[in-house]
Amino acid sequence: MLLETGKNGIPFIYVPIETIYLEDNKSSHFHAIKDSVCIYLNILKFSLSSLASAIIDLTLFTVFVNYLFGTGSAGILAATVTARVMSGCANFMINKHWVFQSKNNNSSEVLQYMVLFFSLMMLSWFFVTCLSNLSINLTIIKILVDSSLFLLSYQIQKNFIFCKKRKGYNLK
Repeated sequence: MLLETGKNGIPFIYVPIETIYLEDNKSSHFHAIKDSVCIYLNILKFSLSSLASAIIDLTLFTVFVNYLFGTGSAGILAATVTARVMSGCANFMINKHWVFQSKNNNSSEVLQYMVLFFSLMMLSWFFVTCLSNLSINLTIIKILVDSSLFLLSYQIQKNFIFCKKRKGYNLK
């Protein structure tokens, strides 16, 4: 409730209260596992969606860079773009309908996702290319780079692309 209050710009103040536990809090309805799952379910669903997309992306990237495009800068770019476009289409649909359950039926989500998608793709290519001279397998480098971009992607999709339209509150 506090998160929604803050997101909607509803002012609130801190009021200290005394906590009283009757009979060692036997009347509590909090279930640690069940309630924690509810709290973390969205990030878990996003993680699963990202994992599925990452498996597709990494498999295709590895095949393309090793057998089709080569390991030079242009080859890494071609492999990154081709693999990411193929995995990105599925990722958009999974995130829109399953993870964030967006009911918005407009092209702005698609456009915003495409901007994020291509930005992350270019950042991935840039950092993988920069690190490609290390004596580490390119697929491992790509896993490390893309993992670091994961939380950024989640926050942008949650807060900007698939966010629920907020109602304006004017409390004084």
